[in-house]
Amino acid sequence: MGVSGRAQAAATVVRRLNAAVKSRVLYAAEHPLRAQTVEVFLTTVASFHERYGGFVLETHRDGLVLEGRAFEGGESVDNLALQLYSVGVWQLIILPGLTNAEMHKLLDLVTMEPEAILQEGGLTGLLEKNSVPHVRVVELRPGDEDPTNITLETYHRMLNGSLSAQERAALVGVLRAGPDQAMRLLSIVVERTKQAFADATGAGLGERVYTALSALDRLIVDTPGGESQDVLKHLATAVTEMDDPQRRQIHRAILQHAAQDLSARALLTAMTSEQIARIVIPCLEAGEPPPQIAQVVQGLPFDPAKARDALALVSQQTGRSFDLPPALEELRLPPWVHDIPQDLADFVISEESVVFSENEVKALRAEAALDEPTVLREHALAMLDLALADDDPTEVDTTLTVLSTDVTGLQTNGTYDVIGTVLQHLDGATRAGGRTADVTATAMRRILVSLAAASTHRDIVGWPDDHPLVRSLRKAGRTVGAALALALADERDAARRHVLVALLARAGDAAVDAIVPLLSDRNIELTRAIIPALIQMRSPASLDALRSIARHPNAGVRRDAVVALGPVPGPDAQIALLAFLTDADPEVCEACLRYVRHETARKAAPLLIDMLQNRKLARHPLVRIRVIDLLVQSGVTDALPALRKLTSVLRLRQQDRRVARYARTAVRLLLQAPTSGSARREVRS
Repeated sequence: MGVSGRAQAAATVVRRLNAAVKSRVLYAAEHPLRAQTVEVFLTTVASFHERYGGFVLETHRDGLVLEGRAFEGGESVDNLALQLYSVGVWQLIILPGLTNAEMHKLLDLVTMEPEAILQEGGLTGLLEKNSVPHVRVVELRPGDEDPTNITLETYHRMLNGSLSAQERAALVGVLRAGPDQAMRLLSIVVERTKQAFADATGAGLGERVYTALSALDRLIVDTPGGESQDVLKHLATAVTEMDDPQRRQIHRAILQHAAQDLSARALLTAMTSEQIARIVIPCLEAGEPPPQIAQVVQGLPFDPAKARDALALVSQQTGRSFDLPPALEELRLPPWVHDIPQDLADFVISEESVVFSENEVKALRAEAALDEPTVLREHALAMLDLALADDDPTEVDTTLTVLSTDVTGLQTNGTYDVIGTVLQHLDGATRAGGRTADVTATAMRRILVSLAAASTHRDIVGWPDDHPLVRSLRKAGRTVGAALALALADERDAARRHVLVALLARAGDAAVDAIVPLLSDRNIELTRAIIPALIQMRSPASLDALRSIARHPNAGVRRDAVVALGPVPGPDAQIALLAFLTDADPEVCEACLRYVRHETARKAAPLLIDMLQNRKLARHPLVRIRVIDLLVQSGVTDALPALRKLTSVLRLRQQDRRVARYARTAVRLLLQAPTSGSARREVRS
């Protein structure tokens, strides 16, 4: 696509953004149209990012400026412009990698009341506070000047490379806005140069201005690749068409630096042949010697056609005859390029068969034999670098599939440090989000499953705390926890699940934060699979997570948690067990009572006594009997009043009479302060 194609694509992005904002204002939170407009916008802006890089929208009181031109979108779009302008947004910049969650947060922010946004300090702070890294704004506060009107202090910081992030974004935003805004910025830069270096004149002033242009070029280099070329073209057009009495000296400085300075060469490369001719011709017409011709030629070594066209235009429009062959000789290609045709001619394929002896084959194999672990290590690191540098989900998935195979080999060779490096970098890529986050998370789960498949439960439990894999699992705990939990839900083999549980347990408390949300998942098998891992961790954080299962809607899951917690030693596990003591399901409650120890029962005596008086337990005599038995075995004499209430012989139901008999026996034993095992056995009879 050409320039018109970019402008048309940008206009489509604006319309989709306007539709998303309108749906957020007009419809309720659960309305499907809100999600639909967001999805359409993300698809549209992702297509724009893929072709052109970052998207920049400039807002004014009267409308929007897009690609350097006023955007005619009707009253609806004008309302969007006014809304953004009213909160001080001069430019809205959307970078590649915008996620669905970020887009929803952005819409929540831009639809806030302007007063509320200003009270919070503006959109810049709100975007950072709400974790929206792929959206940036350049703001104009009330009383602020135009971003193009840089101060003398800002000018010196630009030369020294010490601009703040907001100042850099503002200057690059001006250059993004188009050649007109870039020309306006350049004129102010020239004025600031004259002000800062009052003694500089002629060629000296041209050198000073070129230094400032080099500083702007450094800012452009930091922008995304697809976007930097367009921004550089805007600056090159501004340099060509600048209206200043000293422009010839500035152009001369650029031409003289083109052969050895990358900034000057980048400006010439961004210019067209006609623009290059326009800056060369005034220098020649002033009667100056023409060293600029050679500089131009040397500044365009990778674009010979443009250099030839520029030289032809200069010769045609000035009427001066140049010795073009020597100048064009500078355009010669490297010698190795000229040798390629001859090399191809010398390479002749004959029908003669090529035969190698057995000894020659063995010698070649011995020469090519390398240390296999070393090769595997370097290959894995190369695959990791390739996956992290690519932004195509399909290509990244293919690369990570190969990396998963390498990790299995690395584990066999005992190269655990490289595996740890892989896990930590994949964790960072997953947390960063973007287009490849999903495939990266899937690949990490695949690698963890392969690690479990190549290990035994004894191996994993036997890893010391300073083992490279243990350290890596704990550093990437959140991502590892979520990945292993999902793998456990899909695993049907009991032995493999046992190994996955051990691997998840070694991730430690760092994985607990990722596990807790999964405990309330609708898939109860996922929760059941996670419980053994939390038991093996035996940390305060994991026990707190187990305690939260007491609120799980499925009684079977709650009972599994009780059965798993019961044998765990230590008072913390007993405290976690008490969370299930008053469960609505009698089976869960009875299982919990079976594992409560005497010292715990004495501490929880008020709770046990309340259970005896709970009317809901009247239909469950076995639970009451369990409570009575536990109180007697623990010697809780404070339970006597509650027990006496249950001793009445005037009970109509047989199960109530049975509870009364237990209560009478319990009262007698507590009054006698029994401590022997025979007394306890009497209660059970």
